[in-house]
Amino acid sequence: MDSGNQSNKVEYTIGMEKVNLLVLLLIFPIILLFLLPFSLIWGFESFSIGWSVITHYGFIIVLLGVVLHEFLHGITWALFAANGFKSIRFGVNWKWLTPYCHCKEALKAKHYAIGGLMPLIVMGIIPSLIALTIGNGMLLIFGMIFTWTAGGDIISIWMLRKIGKNTLVFDHPDKIGFYTIES
Repeated sequence: MDSGNQSNKVEYTIGMEKVNLLVLLLIFPIILLFLLPFSLIWGFESFSIGWSVITHYGFIIVLLGVVLHEFLHGITWALFAANGFKSIRFGVNWKWLTPYCHCKEALKAKHYAIGGLMPLIVMGIIPSLIALTIGNGMLLIFGMIFTWTAGGDIISIWMLRKIGKNTLVFDHPDKIGFYTIES
């Protein structure tokens, strides 16, 4: 960065080890939020039936779900990016076996948050709420899994909470999080 420029880069990132621990712990609030009420309303048998279906097709469901998860980030960020899908990059961090979607241009914090939360909403919260409403154990497990897999996104968006909604946010290309340029 030009030393004559009064702006500085402020990084908001978190290490993968810490993210993995926090995401692991996230399973407890997810159980309290979704499984407990589901079991009280519909009984545990409906959940058990859903569990047997999910475990039978689990690998395919998770694999396709992870692809959809990253695509939801990409398509949402592309809607807000000046260069659209040209600014979106997909890949896998092979060290952590973690797929990712990266936006190569700055977005307003509110748009970054929308894109960051889209998989949680579409694949986690909505299916879980529908499952609670209709008593579908398989849909509940699907929603719980994809609420849990959005843990890194939840953490990243949590880091946005003290940043103005119109502040330009640059998705970090290599770490979980982002950075801003501040004067």
